[in-house]
Amino acid sequence: MYYSIEQAAELLHKSKRQLQYLVQQGYIKPVNPDTYRRDGGYRFTEEQLKLAKEQYEPEGYSVNEVANMLGITSSYLMQLVQKENIETLIVYKGKQKRRFFTEEQFRKCKNIVKQLSQKNRQGEYGWKVQLISREVHIFSEGTWKGSMARVIGTNPMKVLLESGEIIQPNEWKGTSTSVPDQQYIRRRGFAEFQFPIPRHPNHPVFNLLHNLVRQLGARNITIYEQLYGDYYVRCRLGTVSLTEEEASLMQRHLIKGDWQKEENGIRLESGEIQHTVYLPKSLQEQLSNTAKQQDVSSDYLITKALRAYLDN
Repeated sequence: MYYSIEQAAELLHKSKRQLQYLVQQGYIKPVNPDTYRRDGGYRFTEEQLKLAKEQYEPEGYSVNEVANMLGITSSYLMQLVQKENIETLIVYKGKQKRRFFTEEQFRKCKNIVKQLSQKNRQGEYGWKVQLISREVHIFSEGTWKGSMARVIGTNPMKVLLESGEIIQPNEWKGTSTSVPDQQYIRRRGFAEFQFPIPRHPNHPVFNLLHNLVRQLGARNITIYEQLYGDYYVRCRLGTVSLTEEEASLMQRHLIKGDWQKEENGIRLESGEIQHTVYLPKSLQEQLSNTAKQQDVSSDYLITKALRAYLDN
């Protein structure tokens, strides 16, 4: 059975003119390329139309669909495709070339984006911990099969059991305590702490960190997981209300900054005082160049030089 160009256009959801263009460009081959005038038009077999339909209307995702699902821009997606040599489906619609992704190709893109995201999270202090997801917030308590458990990861969700096992549960019964959307603290500086990562869900460190996140808010605290099993915590200079035990624990693990006890709680301090110094332009340029070469801040070099001078 042969199909006329009108029938083929209808089956392929194209106009007669578009189909003629595809034939002329060699993208679709009729059975009568030499005798089509005498035959009253092009003729196509069912097999040819089936192949054409697979080529020009593939099952898959467009560039925009994949970019939206991955939360990136279309241009960034195309950079990844070229850089990572990801194979895709190329189809032609008229004079336009369009790209589609199969389910397998989409999953490959998704894994690459996830790996790049994790790599970017590892910075000077370690792996940045995501504090909040749609389901849970970090260090919240809950129960698993009747025993206490603690959320230690939000994306993906990870829970520490009393046995020391870490699981990714399908269901989770957690407390309803939420993290308030606190305003950004504008006081300059940080108080910084380093805690060994506990191996039991009821460890006091988890309770302290949970309170810091809840009282300061996600905008004002950053937690990193370090390679050798520590949490590195950077807090903006707010005020928190803690128990005596929590305050003592925080003080023991303070590595940078200070804190002052006040009537309404504990006020975090950076331990630094701003002081303006005017430098000759040549010295400032030398300072900037040295800082760039050593990959440190200018403030760090000035502080280091002052300490060395005063110690002598």
